[in-house]
Amino acid sequence: MKKLLKLAVIVGGVAFASKMASAKKAEWQGLTESQAREKLDARLPGEMPADKREMVIDKVVSGLLDRGMLSEDSTEPTEPEVSATSTADPA
Repeated sequence: MKKLLKLAVIVGGVAFASKMASAKKAEWQGLTESQAREKLDARLPGEMPADKREMVIDKVVSGLLDRGMLSEDSTEPTEPEVSATSTADPA
């Protein structure tokens, strides 16, 4: 009976860890590079020197980009779309 209880606890622990890991992954999935940088900057300790801070952020962001977890930053300005049913007179 003790072995069965130990097995249940181990399986429960693995399931919990897996669920937490997937939740953290979903938290970062789809962020843009600038959003990820802001989020990392907020999480790093304030007493860390600025050069080390940037180095850590660059490494983490490059790793996330390599895995395809971040979406591209839109650097092109977005133009408002013109609807086909515009009431403006073309003449």
